[in-house]
Amino acid sequence: MKYKSLLVFSVLLAAIAVSCSKENASGTLPTGIDIEVGENSALFILNQGAWPGGSTLDLKNLSSGAFSANWFAAANPDVAQGLGNTGNDMAVIGGKLWALMNGSNQIAIINPSSGKLEKVLDVDSPRYIIKKGNYAYVTSYGAAIDGSVYGVKGKVYRIDPATYETKTVEVGYQPDGITALGEKLYVANSGGYQTDHEKNISVIDLASFSVTGSIELPVGNLNRLFSASGKLWVTTYDCYNADWSAIITPASLGSVTPEGEYEAVKDITVGMPALSNGRLYNISYGGMTIVNTQDGSVSSLTLKGEDGKAFAFSYPYGIAVHPVNGDIYISDANFTGDSQVVCFGADGSFKWSQTTGLGSGPLLVY
Repeated sequence: MKYKSLLVFSVLLAAIAVSCSKENASGTLPTGIDIEVGENSALFILNQGAWPGGSTLDLKNLSSGAFSANWFAAANPDVAQGLGNTGNDMAVIGGKLWALMNGSNQIAIINPSSGKLEKVLDVDSPRYIIKKGNYAYVTSYGAAIDGSVYGVKGKVYRIDPATYETKTVEVGYQPDGITALGEKLYVANSGGYQTDHEKNISVIDLASFSVTGSIELPVGNLNRLFSASGKLWVTTYDCYNADWSAIITPASLGSVTPEGEYEAVKDITVGMPALSNGRLYNISYGGMTIVNTQDGSVSSLTLKGEDGKAFAFSYPYGIAVHPVNGDIYISDANFTGDSQVVCFGADGSFKWSQTTGLGSGPLLVY
């Protein structure tokens, strides 16, 4: 499970049917947690769960410290199937929280204030989401998670948040990260389930929503993709040998110009990345590194526990950075028991830890 940490499992996954409950007239939650969403005071925590268990969604009030475990379930007691399986990414678009449920082949559209489920979109194996202009863009492995994704090219969904009208365009095999730069979309194709991994970024023209080119890279098995300082920043997955007993090519990070000039960021161990205010934060078992996207310089940050010593992570599986005060939030996942989310100051000092659900991963400050 730790290989390709946010890739889908290679077992058969069953799609779920989600039923919507009526709105709570008061707009308040059964848990009573008070949150001012949209003011960087809410931390949404997406717990992947352990297959075949479902994912859950927790909420932390960053101002008061109040916490609501399994917040989504508390707000939606009539949704029998829960949130879904294998939550992979989150974003707030059109004033709604979009949670991508990779194993359920769905996107849950949630009211971020009340927690109420408002709509479910059927999307084949959704991976990552961004907003650009008037649309949400979602990468997809191109087929429902039932074993057929292996030989099927992936897609990008363009979804209108106002009408939920959907259009798709085909890209490479098993696309993951997506970003926008100028009037183009860029998609990192992994090809992670193919014999030969993909080594290219698909280029999509926003106006026509069509693939207009491809950027070939010297590295393959692409993972996350960001844009900052006029460049693309791409990570790769670890690449294993045939029997998965050893890593033959470790995960990497590099910058790419729109013209295709690639430059590797050297001497770092790549793990979970997050972009904030022009700095690319990277947490791995090797610790925290921060890349300045303006000049490419790399610095290390020691994250300290309550005892003042370097914090020992079990499995760092998600990261977010507060856009104003620079606080760093990291999911330390456990897939057999409770996980925790740990908050560090911008200087690496320990602030607090919160016990969370099973397999805590994606985090979102809103």
